[in-house]
Amino acid sequence: MKKLMSVSIILIAFFLFSCSHGVKKNVTSITASEATVDADWSPEDVQKVRNYMVDSISNAKFISSMKYRTEKPRWMLAKELRNDTDEHINTRVIMERIRTKLINDGTAIFIDDEALDTALKQLELQQSDLFNNEKAAKVGKFIGAKLILRGAISNIRKRSERTDINYYNITLQVVDLETLQILWTDEYEIGRKAEKKKFR
Repeated sequence: MKKLMSVSIILIAFFLFSCSHGVKKNVTSITASEATVDADWSPEDVQKVRNYMVDSISNAKFISSMKYRTEKPRWMLAKELRNDTDEHINTRVIMERIRTKLINDGTAIFIDDEALDTALKQLELQQSDLFNNEKAAKVGKFIGAKLILRGAISNIRKRSERTDINYYNITLQVVDLETLQILWTDEYEIGRKAEKKKFR
C-alpha cells in the first residue's frame, strides 16, 4: 500500500511539473513606434526624450569640470517630472529611464530616493531594544546628494474636425542643492499630429 501511494505521488508530481513547463505564453512584441497610434504621449516619445537629455547632460560643461571629476557628487532624482499636460503621463518612468542611462554610461552616481524612507524606518527599528545594537546598521552612514535632477512637461493641443495636433515641451535642470544654482538645463519639443477617422 505504501509503495502504491509513493508511486502515485511521484506520478502526480511529474504530471504537475510537465504541465507547468508545457504552457506556452502568447507574447506579442511591438516596437515603440508601433505603439504610437495617436497624438497622445507614447513610448516612442520617452525614448526620444531620454536619448536627447542624456546626450545633453553628458556634454554639459559642469560634467567635464575638474570639480565634478574630483568630487564625484551624488545625484538625487526628483520624485517625478511636474506634469502640466492635459494627459495622465507616468513621468516617473521618463526620469528613471534617464537615470538608468546616466548610471550605466558612468556619467552620474545616484542615491535611491525611494529607498530613503524605508531605510530611515529600518534604522529607527534597529536602534530599538528589539535588535542587538552591536550588529545593527550604524546611523550616519548615508552619503548625501549634492545635485538634483528635476523638470516639467507641458503641452499645447490644437484640435479641429479633421486633426489632433499636440506640442509637448520637456524641460530638465540639474540643480546644486547647496547653492541652488542651475548647473545645466535643456528642453526638448515633440510635435504630434493625428488624422481623425471618418465614420459613415
